[in-house]
Amino acid sequence: MHFTQVTGIKKENAIGRIATEVYGGEGAPYFDIYSKVAMSGKSYSFNMYYEPMDKYFMTSVVSPRKNRFATITRDITEIQQKQEELNSKNKELENFIYVTSHDLRSPLVNIQGFSQRMINQAIELGNLIQECELNGEIRSNIEKIMRDDIPKSLSFITSNVYKMDALIKGLLQISRTGRMSLVVQQIDMNQLLKTIVANYSFQLTEIKADVSIKNLTDCYGDENLLNQLFSNLIGNAIKYRDTNRKLVIEISSHKHFSKVIYSVKDTGIGISSKNIEKIWNVFYRVNTSTLEPGDGLGLSLAKTIAEKNKGKIWVESEEGKGSTFYVELQRNKFTE
Repeated sequence: MHFTQVTGIKKENAIGRIATEVYGGEGAPYFDIYSKVAMSGKSYSFNMYYEPMDKYFMTSVVSPRKNRFATITRDITEIQQKQEELNSKNKELENFIYVTSHDLRSPLVNIQGFSQRMINQAIELGNLIQECELNGEIRSNIEKIMRDDIPKSLSFITSNVYKMDALIKGLLQISRTGRMSLVVQQIDMNQLLKTIVANYSFQLTEIKADVSIKNLTDCYGDENLLNQLFSNLIGNAIKYRDTNRKLVIEISSHKHFSKVIYSVKDTGIGISSKNIEKIWNVFYRVNTSTLEPGDGLGLSLAKTIAEKNKGKIWVESEEGKGSTFYVELQRNKFTE
Protein backbone atom coordinates (compact mmCIF):
# COMPACT_ATOMS: atom_id res chain seq x y z
CA MET A 1 0.00 0.00 0.00
CA HIS A 2 2.78 2.46 0.95
CA PHE A 3 4.58 1.71 -2.36
CA THR A 4 1.44 2.60 -4.31
CA GLN A 5 0.89 5.77 -2.29
CA VAL A 6 4.43 6.98 -2.96
CA THR A 7 4.76 5.95 -6.62
CA GLY A 8 1.18 5.80 -7.86
CA ILE A 9 1.98 2.34 -9.27
CA LYS A 10 -0.22 -0.63 -8.39
CA LYS A 11 1.42 -3.64 -6.78
CA GLU A 12 0.33 -6.04 -9.54
CA ASN A 13 2.01 -3.80 -12.12
CA ALA A 14 5.34 -3.94 -10.28
CA ILE A 15 5.88 -7.50 -9.01
CA GLY A 16 8.09 -9.56 -11.25
CA ARG A 17 9.13 -6.67 -13.50
CA ILE A 18 12.48 -4.83 -13.67
CA ALA A 19 12.77 -1.29 -12.35
CA THR A 20 13.07 0.45 -15.73
CA GLU A 21 9.79 -1.17 -16.82
CA VAL A 22 8.03 -0.21 -13.61
CA TYR A 23 9.27 3.38 -13.32
CA GLY A 24 9.49 4.21 -17.01
CA GLY A 25 13.08 5.44 -16.94
CA GLU A 26 15.76 4.99 -19.56
CA GLY A 27 18.47 2.61 -18.41
CA ALA A 28 19.44 1.99 -14.79
CA PRO A 29 20.98 5.30 -13.61
CA TYR A 30 22.07 4.05 -10.17
CA PHE A 31 23.15 0.53 -11.10
CA ASP A 32 26.84 1.33 -10.48
CA ILE A 33 26.02 2.27 -6.89
CA TYR A 34 23.85 -0.80 -6.37
CA SER A 35 26.47 -3.18 -7.81
CA LYS A 36 29.21 -1.73 -5.57
CA VAL A 37 27.04 -2.30 -2.51
CA ALA A 38 26.25 -5.87 -3.67
CA MET A 39 29.91 -6.73 -4.19
CA SER A 40 31.38 -4.91 -1.17
CA GLY A 41 28.59 -5.48 1.34
CA LYS A 42 28.93 -1.84 2.49
CA SER A 43 25.65 0.06 2.80
CA TYR A 44 25.19 3.42 1.08
CA SER A 45 22.62 6.23 1.23
CA PHE A 46 21.96 9.08 -1.16
CA ASN A 47 19.31 11.60 -2.17
CA MET A 48 18.12 11.85 -5.74
CA TYR A 49 15.66 13.58 -8.01
CA TYR A 50 13.78 11.11 -10.24
CA GLU A 51 12.51 13.05 -13.25
CA PRO A 52 9.92 10.51 -14.57
CA MET A 53 7.99 10.90 -11.29
CA ASP A 54 9.06 14.49 -10.61
CA LYS A 55 9.91 13.49 -7.04
CA TYR A 56 12.86 13.52 -4.64
CA PHE A 57 13.81 10.31 -2.84
CA MET A 58 16.21 9.31 -0.09
CA THR A 59 17.47 5.83 -0.94
CA SER A 60 19.38 3.46 1.33
CA VAL A 61 21.09 0.53 -0.39
CA VAL A 62 21.99 -2.60 1.60
CA SER A 63 23.39 -6.01 0.74
CA PRO A 64 21.43 -8.84 2.37
CA ARG A 65 24.01 -11.34 1.09
CA LYS A 66 26.95 -11.53 -1.33
CA ASN A 67 26.16 -10.15 -4.82
CA ARG A 68 22.68 -9.12 -3.78
CA PHE A 69 21.28 -5.68 -2.98
CA ALA A 70 18.04 -4.25 -1.70
CA THR A 71 16.86 -0.64 -1.62
CA ILE A 72 14.74 1.21 0.92
CA THR A 73 13.34 4.41 -0.54
CA ARG A 74 11.56 7.30 1.14
CA ASP A 75 9.71 10.10 -0.61
CA ILE A 76 11.28 13.37 0.57
CA THR A 77 9.76 15.64 -2.08
CA GLU A 78 7.94 17.82 0.44
CA ILE A 79 11.00 18.05 2.70
CA GLN A 80 13.20 18.92 -0.29
CA GLN A 81 10.79 21.61 -1.45
CA LYS A 82 10.72 23.16 2.03
CA GLN A 83 14.51 23.01 2.15
CA GLU A 84 14.80 24.72 -1.21
CA GLU A 85 12.36 27.41 -0.07
CA LEU A 86 14.41 27.91 3.09
CA ASN A 87 17.67 28.06 1.11
CA SER A 88 16.11 30.59 -1.24
CA LYS A 89 14.95 32.76 1.68
CA ASN A 90 18.39 32.51 3.29
CA LYS A 91 20.05 33.61 0.06
CA GLU A 92 17.62 36.51 -0.22
CA LEU A 93 18.45 37.51 3.36
CA GLU A 94 22.20 37.19 2.75
CA ASN A 95 21.93 39.32 -0.38
CA PHE A 96 19.81 41.88 1.46
CA ILE A 97 22.37 42.09 4.28
CA TYR A 98 25.21 42.39 1.78
CA VAL A 99 23.59 45.13 -0.32
CA THR A 100 22.27 47.07 2.68
CA SER A 101 25.57 46.90 4.57
CA HIS A 102 27.53 47.83 1.47
CA ASP A 103 25.30 50.85 0.75
CA LEU A 104 25.39 52.02 4.39
CA ARG A 105 29.16 52.31 4.33
CA SER A 106 29.10 55.12 1.76
CA PRO A 107 27.27 57.72 3.91
CA LEU A 108 29.31 56.62 6.92
CA VAL A 109 32.52 57.46 5.09
CA ASN A 110 31.11 60.92 4.34
CA ILE A 111 30.09 61.47 7.97
CA GLN A 112 33.54 60.38 9.10
CA GLY A 113 35.29 62.64 6.58
CA PHE A 114 33.21 65.74 7.29
CA SER A 115 33.50 65.21 11.07
CA GLN A 116 37.27 65.29 10.75
CA ARG A 117 37.01 68.41 8.59
CA MET A 118 34.85 70.11 11.26
CA ILE A 119 37.44 69.24 13.92
CA ASN A 120 40.13 70.95 11.85
CA GLN A 121 37.84 73.93 11.15
CA ALA A 122 37.06 74.28 14.87
CA ILE A 123 40.79 74.46 15.59
CA GLU A 124 41.24 77.14 12.89
CA LEU A 125 38.26 79.09 14.20
CA GLY A 126 39.68 78.94 17.72
CA ASN A 127 42.97 80.40 16.48
CA LEU A 128 41.14 83.23 14.68
CA ILE A 129 39.14 84.09 17.83
CA GLN A 130 42.40 84.48 19.72
CA GLU A 131 43.22 87.40 17.41
CA CYS A 132 39.85 89.15 17.96
CA GLU A 133 39.21 91.84 20.58
CA LEU A 134 36.47 90.45 22.79
CA ASN A 135 35.46 91.20 26.38
CA GLY A 136 36.47 88.66 29.01
CA GLU A 137 33.13 86.88 29.52
CA ILE A 138 32.32 86.53 25.81
CA ARG A 139 35.85 85.30 25.05
CA SER A 140 35.64 82.81 27.92
CA ASN A 141 32.31 81.39 26.69
CA ILE A 142 33.47 81.13 23.09
CA GLU A 143 36.74 79.49 24.09
CA LYS A 144 34.85 76.94 26.20
CA ILE A 145 32.59 76.05 23.26
CA MET A 146 35.52 75.81 20.85
CA ARG A 147 37.87 74.02 23.25
CA ASP A 148 35.47 71.65 25.03
CA ASP A 149 31.92 71.42 23.66
CA ILE A 150 32.47 71.16 19.90
CA PRO A 151 35.43 68.69 20.12
CA LYS A 152 33.46 66.55 22.58
CA SER A 153 30.42 66.41 20.28
CA LEU A 154 32.55 65.65 17.22
CA SER A 155 34.47 63.00 19.15
CA PHE A 156 31.17 61.34 20.08
CA ILE A 157 30.10 61.37 16.41
CA THR A 158 33.39 59.93 15.10
CA SER A 159 33.61 57.21 17.79
CA ASN A 160 30.09 56.04 16.95
CA VAL A 161 30.85 56.17 13.23
CA TYR A 162 33.84 53.87 13.81
CA LYS A 163 31.68 51.55 15.89
CA MET A 164 28.93 51.43 13.25
CA ASP A 165 31.51 50.86 10.52
CA ALA A 166 32.88 47.88 12.47
CA LEU A 167 29.36 46.44 12.83
CA ILE A 168 28.66 46.83 9.11
CA LYS A 169 31.97 45.16 8.24
CA GLY A 170 30.94 42.30 10.52
CA LEU A 171 27.60 41.90 8.75
CA LEU A 172 29.38 41.91 5.40
CA GLN A 173 31.76 39.23 6.63
CA ILE A 174 28.90 36.96 7.75
CA SER A 175 27.04 37.60 4.49
CA ARG A 176 30.10 36.79 2.36
CA THR A 177 30.72 33.60 4.34
CA GLY A 178 27.15 32.43 3.75
CA ARG A 179 27.32 33.26 0.03
CA MET A 180 30.74 31.90 -0.85
CA SER A 181 31.28 28.50 -2.51
CA LEU A 182 32.95 25.73 -0.53
CA VAL A 183 36.16 23.96 -1.49
CA VAL A 184 35.48 20.58 0.13
CA GLN A 185 38.53 18.41 0.78
CA GLN A 186 39.93 16.04 3.39
CA ILE A 187 41.55 18.06 6.16
CA ASP A 188 44.43 17.02 8.40
CA MET A 189 42.95 18.45 11.60
CA ASN A 190 46.08 17.81 13.65
CA GLN A 191 48.07 20.03 11.31
CA LEU A 192 45.31 22.63 11.09
CA LEU A 193 45.01 23.03 14.86
CA LYS A 194 48.80 23.10 15.32
CA THR A 195 48.97 25.93 12.79
CA ILE A 196 46.20 27.85 14.55
CA VAL A 197 47.80 27.44 17.98
CA ALA A 198 51.16 28.53 16.51
CA ASN A 199 49.50 31.73 15.27
CA TYR A 200 48.46 32.47 18.86
CA SER A 201 51.85 31.50 20.31
CA PHE A 202 52.74 35.04 21.44
CA GLN A 203 49.48 35.58 23.37
CA LEU A 204 49.60 32.06 24.83
CA THR A 205 53.20 32.50 25.97
CA GLU A 206 52.48 35.90 27.47
CA ILE A 207 49.70 34.52 29.70
CA LYS A 208 51.57 31.23 30.33
CA ALA A 209 48.70 29.10 29.00
CA ASP A 210 48.89 25.34 28.33
CA VAL A 211 47.41 23.91 25.12
CA SER A 212 47.15 20.18 24.41
CA ILE A 213 46.05 18.70 21.08
CA LYS A 214 45.14 15.04 21.22
CA ASN A 215 45.30 12.88 18.09
CA LEU A 216 42.49 14.33 15.98
CA THR A 217 40.41 12.51 13.37
CA ASP A 218 40.44 14.02 9.89
CA CYS A 219 37.25 15.49 8.45
CA TYR A 220 35.94 16.91 5.19
CA GLY A 221 35.15 20.58 4.69
CA ASP A 222 36.48 23.92 3.54
CA GLU A 223 39.89 24.31 5.17
CA ASN A 224 39.98 28.13 5.11
CA LEU A 225 36.57 28.42 6.74
CA LEU A 226 37.31 25.77 9.38
CA ASN A 227 40.59 27.54 10.11
CA GLN A 228 38.55 30.65 10.87
CA LEU A 229 36.05 28.71 12.99
CA PHE A 230 38.65 27.10 15.26
CA SER A 231 40.72 30.30 15.35
CA ASN A 232 37.66 32.07 16.75
CA LEU A 233 37.26 29.39 19.44
CA ILE A 234 40.93 29.57 20.49
CA GLY A 235 40.80 33.37 20.40
CA ASN A 236 37.71 33.38 22.61
CA ALA A 237 39.37 31.03 25.10
CA ILE A 238 42.21 33.54 25.42
CA LYS A 239 39.93 36.57 25.54
CA TYR A 240 37.53 35.12 28.13
CA ARG A 241 40.14 33.52 30.37
CA ASP A 242 39.99 33.66 34.16
CA THR A 243 42.92 35.84 35.25
CA ASN A 244 42.88 34.21 38.70
CA ARG A 245 44.00 30.82 37.38
CA LYS A 246 46.08 29.27 34.64
CA LEU A 247 44.41 28.92 31.26
CA VAL A 248 44.38 25.33 30.00
CA ILE A 249 42.97 24.50 26.56
CA GLU A 250 42.36 20.86 25.58
CA ILE A 251 41.46 19.95 21.99
CA SER A 252 40.24 16.43 21.21
CA SER A 253 37.89 14.52 18.91
CA HIS A 254 35.83 11.35 18.67
CA LYS A 255 33.99 9.60 15.84
CA HIS A 256 30.20 9.51 15.84
CA PHE A 257 28.82 7.37 13.00
CA SER A 258 29.53 9.32 9.78
CA LYS A 259 30.52 12.44 11.74
CA VAL A 260 33.46 13.51 13.85
CA ILE A 261 32.96 15.70 16.91
CA TYR A 262 35.76 18.04 18.00
CA SER A 263 35.86 19.57 21.45
CA VAL A 264 37.70 22.70 22.57
CA LYS A 265 37.72 22.79 26.36
CA ASP A 266 39.02 25.73 28.40
CA THR A 267 39.32 26.80 32.03
CA GLY A 268 37.97 30.29 31.36
CA ILE A 269 35.29 32.37 33.05
CA GLY A 270 32.50 30.20 31.67
CA ILE A 271 29.04 31.22 30.52
CA SER A 272 25.94 31.52 32.67
CA SER A 273 22.94 29.39 31.76
CA LYS A 274 20.88 32.50 30.88
CA ASN A 275 23.41 33.45 28.19
CA ILE A 276 24.04 30.03 26.60
CA GLU A 277 21.53 30.51 23.77
CA LYS A 278 22.30 34.20 23.26
CA ILE A 279 26.01 33.77 22.50
CA TRP A 280 25.25 32.73 18.90
CA ASN A 281 23.43 35.98 18.18
CA VAL A 282 25.15 38.55 15.99
CA PHE A 283 27.03 41.21 18.03
CA TYR A 284 26.10 39.64 21.38
CA ARG A 285 28.85 39.78 24.00
CA VAL A 286 28.53 37.96 27.31
CA ASN A 287 31.06 40.11 29.11
CA THR A 288 31.76 43.64 27.86
CA SER A 289 34.47 44.21 30.48
CA THR A 290 36.96 41.63 29.17
CA LEU A 291 40.65 42.34 28.75
CA GLU A 292 40.39 42.64 24.97
CA PRO A 293 37.81 44.41 22.79
CA GLY A 294 35.48 42.41 20.59
CA ASP A 295 32.56 42.90 18.26
CA GLY A 296 30.49 39.84 19.23
CA LEU A 297 30.84 38.26 15.80
CA GLY A 298 33.15 35.31 16.50
CA LEU A 299 30.55 32.74 17.56
CA SER A 300 27.94 33.91 15.05
CA LEU A 301 30.50 33.39 12.32
CA ALA A 302 31.53 30.02 13.79
CA LYS A 303 27.88 28.88 13.68
CA THR A 304 27.51 30.04 10.07
CA ILE A 305 30.70 28.20 9.06
CA ALA A 306 29.74 24.97 10.86
CA GLU A 307 26.31 24.86 9.22
CA LYS A 308 27.74 25.71 5.79
CA ASN A 309 30.05 22.68 6.18
CA LYS A 310 27.04 20.41 6.90
CA GLY A 311 27.82 20.42 10.60
CA LYS A 312 26.80 22.11 13.83
CA ILE A 313 28.29 23.71 16.93
CA TRP A 314 27.17 23.84 20.56
CA VAL A 315 28.59 24.54 23.98
CA GLU A 316 28.50 23.19 27.52
CA SER A 317 29.62 25.64 30.15
CA GLU A 318 29.57 26.45 33.83
CA GLU A 319 30.12 29.97 35.03
CA GLY A 320 33.40 30.29 36.93
CA LYS A 321 34.73 26.91 35.75
CA GLY A 322 35.07 27.03 31.97
CA SER A 323 33.50 26.03 28.67
CA THR A 324 33.65 23.20 26.15
CA PHE A 325 32.70 23.98 22.57
CA TYR A 326 31.74 21.04 20.36
CA VAL A 327 31.96 21.13 16.56
CA GLU A 328 30.40 18.27 14.57
CA LEU A 329 31.72 17.86 11.01
CA GLN A 330 31.55 15.30 8.21
CA ARG A 331 33.89 12.30 8.03
CA ASN A 332 32.93 11.66 4.39
CA LYS A 333 33.11 13.87 1.34
CA PHE A 334 29.97 15.88 0.62
CA THR A 335 28.66 18.42 -1.85
CA GLU A 336 27.37 21.85 -0.94
